[in-house]
Amino acid sequence: MNHPHTHLAHRALSRARLALLAHPHTHRAPTTLPTLATLPALVLALALATLSTAADAASAFTPYPAARITKTASVPGAETRVALANEPNATAGIMLEFDLPASAPASTPYARLNLGDLVKIPVKRPGQSAVAARGALHVLTVAPDGAETLAGSLPVKPGATNKNCIIDITDAINAALAAPPATAKKIRLAVRVTGAPLPYEVYALAADTPPVLELASPQNWTDDWRERLAPLTDGPLIYREACLALADTRDAEIVLPLLYPAKKIIEAIHLGTGEKLREGADWLLRDGKLILPPGTAAPVQLADEFFLSERKDKQGNITKVRGQIKLKEGGWYHERQLEVTYEPAARDWRWPAALSGIDALPRTQKLLTAKAPLTIIVFGDSISAGYNSSRTDGLWPYQQPYGELVARALRRAYGAPVTLMNHARAGGTSGHAATQADAQVAWFKPDLVLLAFGMNERNEARRAAHRANMEKIIDIVRARSPETEFVIITPMLNNPAQPTGLDPVKYIRDEALKIRRPGIAHVDLTSTELALLERKTYLDLSGNGANHPNDFLHRIYAMRVLEVLLPKNTP
Repeated sequence: MNHPHTHLAHRALSRARLALLAHPHTHRAPTTLPTLATLPALVLALALATLSTAADAASAFTPYPAARITKTASVPGAETRVALANEPNATAGIMLEFDLPASAPASTPYARLNLGDLVKIPVKRPGQSAVAARGALHVLTVAPDGAETLAGSLPVKPGATNKNCIIDITDAINAALAAPPATAKKIRLAVRVTGAPLPYEVYALAADTPPVLELASPQNWTDDWRERLAPLTDGPLIYREACLALADTRDAEIVLPLLYPAKKIIEAIHLGTGEKLREGADWLLRDGKLILPPGTAAPVQLADEFFLSERKDKQGNITKVRGQIKLKEGGWYHERQLEVTYEPAARDWRWPAALSGIDALPRTQKLLTAKAPLTIIVFGDSISAGYNSSRTDGLWPYQQPYGELVARALRRAYGAPVTLMNHARAGGTSGHAATQADAQVAWFKPDLVLLAFGMNERNEARRAAHRANMEKIIDIVRARSPETEFVIITPMLNNPAQPTGLDPVKYIRDEALKIRRPGIAHVDLTSTELALLERKTYLDLSGNGANHPNDFLHRIYAMRVLEVLLPKNTP
């Protein structure tokens, strides 16, 4: 997710920073470090020209380097580094200040703070022992009076380096852009590692990658999140249902599977280009079916080519090998999918009934109804972290992952101030999550946890332990935060063509649904996707071809969670 074209500016900044940091600073004295704003004018102009041209061509993001970087404290053992620390006896963070120019957009569909790599510093502390737990990386907006508001979060991962630390801070940036002219173009951000203080929890920003604020272009973008959460099983429209056209030939008509027979096609959009496809030339409606004719401008994938992958042998020779699935990350699937809006001719399909309602979460219901502050933590794997949502991948139409969609819908429905912390991480399992539950969840005493593991637990040993691990997470959180309630979300399906088949994920679903305690609700996403496959193909719903949702399935995750959390008959 980092822009690969920022090396000129980063190298110049790195030289300036290292020159300054060669001289130790007074302990705990705030220190302003050199940034791109302090570089010689010619170097800066060259660097920013390179940044702007490359970013516009690659992803329509505009980078804004920090005008000022200030250390809030110096950490013993890391005095010369821009350090973030959350130890029992030492804390430190950084303050970033951005001066957005008059040319900055009035709003953005996606603003992300790119911190680059976060490197663990091998400090030594007599009498302390290392632990498996890690905290969370939080970014907070800082008002002129010093008041702080959470802007975005990211769990700290185990290992020496946290690669590509990118944090979604869109709401905070849009608030700054919408402020009165005198303050509209300035924002201050506090960055710190937080959670339970832990031994050796000391990190530093990589010296050659200073923080950059990246804003996506609002061109051709509409914030249509309400339409995207309109119920699929009711109402006059199906809004932007996803399809992937996979066929044996482009010389014959291709029928795209829809959830319902269509009475009228409102529009069909090629996600890779944002192009609105033309009726007649690009698509036809016949007998309730959406048909792509020969010569369509819609993206059609040929089955003979689609499942081929390149492999390199030890001698460097490359051959093409056919697989049962096609695993591709980033925007690969997104760019090959369509979104179709249509009027259904009949409502002849339903998904499984909701297993829980808001009454299963009495404290959450009380807080929301009273418009009281509610803190939600998303705790899960890469699915819950938002992988392959268009927002996370930095692609139009920049739809948020399901957790963020849920928070927005709750704010609108109840008028309550909802704070969301997304502490899900790629590769996560319930077993590893139990080692992180106190530091990354319980410490914050959340009111509600969206607990969603299972996709990475399909081998025999892990799936056998899934229920016990989920129960352990709940116990750990409630030991520190007894009133916390939970929504347990069973995993989506892996690709049925994988050798494991679907029995392991069904077993995990069954085990998760056996967890019955007060203050716990359930969402059965596994059975929901099984029902979807009665009408859709797996690749219509997939973001990577194997185990991640696309925008459409992220929306379905959100809809099913909101069936639990919203009052009945909420529009």
